[in-house]
Amino acid sequence: MAFVKGQSGNPRGRPKQTEEEKAQKAEFKALLKSSTVPALKSIIRIAKDKDSKDRFNACKYILDRAYGTNTPLLLNDMENEEQQLIVKVVPYSLPDDDWSDEDWENAEGQED
Repeated sequence: MAFVKGQSGNPRGRPKQTEEEKAQKAEFKALLKSSTVPALKSIIRIAKDKDSKDRFNACKYILDRAYGTNTPLLLNDMENEEQQLIVKVVPYSLPDDDWSDEDWENAEGQED
């Protein structure tokens, strides 16, 4: 059957979910949400492991989720110059909201 302009290819739409399917979907989402913190801790552990072959991907995942994948990095309003972005993974100790400027300065001064 050829495509007809202005006519839906699926006039009945998506089939309705049964109550069982809705329950399974809700259970699946709840399971995913309950695993979020342990999964993030695992990703952070991989990012901190200097010998892990997946360290770069873990760091990239964290940055992409925190700042977005298409966020342009504008450094010092300079155009057409190569810039180096250094990302340092520091040990977890305080939630971000509890870090003072002094805490950040101390973390920046520590070397691996």
